[in-house]
Amino acid sequence: MTLLPVLATSAFGLLPIGTVLSGPLAAVLAIASLVFIHEFGHFIVAKMCGVGVTIFSLGFGRRIVGFEYKGTDYRISLIPFGGYVRLAGADPFSYDEDPEERLLDPAQAFHRRPVWQRIAVIAAGPAMNLVLPVFVFTALLMAGEPRPSTEVGSVAPEGIAAEVGIRPGDRILHIDDSPELRSFSEVWEALIPLTEGPHRIAVARGDQQLDLRFTLPEGGVRAVGFGADSQRLSTQIGVDDPASPAGRAGLRNGDSLLAVNGVEVRDWLALEAVLATAGDGLQVQVADSDGKKRDLRIQADPAWTSAAPFPDYRASQRFGMLPSSLFVSAVAASVGEPQTGGFLSGCGPQPAVQTPASPAERAGVLAGDRFLRIDGEAVLSWSDVLRLVRRTMEGEGDRATARPIDIEMVRAGQVVSLTMTPEVIEDTDQLARYYFRPVIGVVSMGGYVEGPMVRIRYAMGPALARGSEETLRSARFILDMFGSMATREVAVKDSVGGPVEIFRQAKAAAEMGAFQYARLLAGLSISLGIVNLLPVPVLDGGQLFFFILEALRGRPVSVALRERAQQVGVLMMVLLMLTVLVWDIQRALGS
Repeated sequence: MTLLPVLATSAFGLLPIGTVLSGPLAAVLAIASLVFIHEFGHFIVAKMCGVGVTIFSLGFGRRIVGFEYKGTDYRISLIPFGGYVRLAGADPFSYDEDPEERLLDPAQAFHRRPVWQRIAVIAAGPAMNLVLPVFVFTALLMAGEPRPSTEVGSVAPEGIAAEVGIRPGDRILHIDDSPELRSFSEVWEALIPLTEGPHRIAVARGDQQLDLRFTLPEGGVRAVGFGADSQRLSTQIGVDDPASPAGRAGLRNGDSLLAVNGVEVRDWLALEAVLATAGDGLQVQVADSDGKKRDLRIQADPAWTSAAPFPDYRASQRFGMLPSSLFVSAVAASVGEPQTGGFLSGCGPQPAVQTPASPAERAGVLAGDRFLRIDGEAVLSWSDVLRLVRRTMEGEGDRATARPIDIEMVRAGQVVSLTMTPEVIEDTDQLARYYFRPVIGVVSMGGYVEGPMVRIRYAMGPALARGSEETLRSARFILDMFGSMATREVAVKDSVGGPVEIFRQAKAAAEMGAFQYARLLAGLSISLGIVNLLPVPVLDGGQLFFFILEALRGRPVSVALRERAQQVGVLMMVLLMLTVLVWDIQRALGS
């Protein structure tokens, strides 16, 4: 029997299918595909072992539609979250003899087959789910999976990239004596093995090739960080002075620039390049947060100057525009209970009980403010806000405190000075691991987009090797997550997902493209295989446990014991799925 995997794994196309498959249809197709391959594993091995198969069902409950062929009823049933294969002379839950099937050939009865054959039949379902991703990843790699190119989209103030002078727009060509690098993933593959000592990195900047040198300390690149990424800022803008040309033209915080003087711009690098060669007058098309488009005319004003010039974006700031990620989108009433994946600076949902106001609200921070300096250090990106606030923490664990900080904000063209003391909360990171960090309770405006993509194609041999490696890596990650959940090192609530979460992920993956959708299917297939191997009686792993005991003892476990175990297993799974469903709905509602 197949149950929908409880652990929903996420993974990061050029062929869009979101326009063909709606969210629900994409999710149903994903679930049906995984259930089919799982049940087909049981089915085909049962046939090979001479076991009769009476039902092959996608879904549980009442039969909706189907057909019968050579003694097997192939059907689609009412409840879509799973499926099962009914073996001759066996119930899909307890594998007890079914009175309605006593007239079948006794030689085809599952419970009369040798124990090793019963083990093979039950193990075949999860095995198919664990093998499927190898073929999916291999096919993706042979077809040429889209990957971010080696063009640098953003550079952090700290790290190797900033140290050697790499700039956004540079293309990374070689690291030491590596072959020419084709994607950012290959850049990381070349960086990770580097040991301490001198190294060199070759980059292309325009028509020039630069040979840059750096020295790694003990611990390699992990000790200092590379500090560059292929992602770049989106074209969502912030306007910190209503008297600026952009402000007078009617641009507002959160607007996204779509085109400048008829040239489409999809990220901030492209926008800066267009503005650098533009004259004093701009014809722009913008879209607000609701997607409503409008055309505006912006005229540069030599008499206007910014009260807080920003050195990295001279072309855009000439018109009073800056990346919106430097701006505050919202201020939390309180930091309350942390929300994973929510407020980037640690603000959580509004608690039901009365709690103290957040540090930012107490200090008077307003939506639309731009961070200028924290403790005298310039804020060049939102990562600087996170880093500088994190630096205020003193002590460790639940006894940690934070020292006061001085913050300068730009508000309506004026610099405002504020003082606040961050609050230390327990939060979870992207892998749902618990940790403590100081927060002030503000939300960033804006985000990042991917840069240029390239197709990396592999021959069958290397593709199969990398596909197998990626499957094993994903499986190890899921097993590690189970271990971390058991030891309470990670938040279970933030680590698992059920039907609603899989629907959401399938919809998002379908909109991103066929490659992304295939990667999601591979990740979910691994989850399904591992989850169904857990020694829970209602799952395949529970049946394997009983059969292995039978092989060791030389006689089967009593029917009464198996029935009681099945009842407990069903109750456990129902309670678990209901709990996960509640968590899914909370995530979907953003609370």
